[in-house]
Amino acid sequence: MAFDLQEQEQIAEFKAWWDGWGKLIAVGLLAVLVAYAGWKGWNAHLESQSAKAGVLYAELDKLAEAKDVAKMKVAVESLKKDYASSAYAPRAALLLAKASVEANDVAAASAQLQWVISHAKEAGLRDIARLRLAVVQLDQKKFDDALATLKSNEETSFAGLFFEAKGDVLLIKGDKTAAREAYKQAVAKLPKDAPNVKFVEVKLEALGNS
Repeated sequence: MAFDLQEQEQIAEFKAWWDGWGKLIAVGLLAVLVAYAGWKGWNAHLESQSAKAGVLYAELDKLAEAKDVAKMKVAVESLKKDYASSAYAPRAALLLAKASVEANDVAAASAQLQWVISHAKEAGLRDIARLRLAVVQLDQKKFDDALATLKSNEETSFAGLFFEAKGDVLLIKGDKTAAREAYKQAVAKLPKDAPNVKFVEVKLEALGNS
């Protein structure tokens, strides 16, 4: 009985931590990944993209800095309609998804992320969209949806991040044993010098690394 109570306390503490800090850390980490994906392969696309698409994306970037979500939606829809196959469109949708989350419009964020998953040509961008979508679904307590989103790409170059996110979902869902296994997989698959390895190890240690 005491063990059950201890488990419940650990899960409750993690839920409270997630509400206060977890989403911020997840969004911050994914922002770094988006920045990386934004540069990786970007130059290879630029020459083949319409100058108009580039202008629209530059305008969108300024709107994002100004947090003008309404005008961002117009710009993104224009890019998606006229330049859906370009390198700009999925990046624009990711920007709008981030702004929508910050504006507490998770439905709009989910729609943009689903669009990236369905339309982005670059696997890295699709993976980032899945990770972000899982965070949104976790915040909505849609645990099964989040697990399904993460399961679809566990064997990509982002596998470590997928398993870490899976562990977070499982722990908040209350499945401590499965969460521990997911964190172990995350540690095994993350690069040893990845900035979040130590953090995953701390979570694993708190659960009992047995």
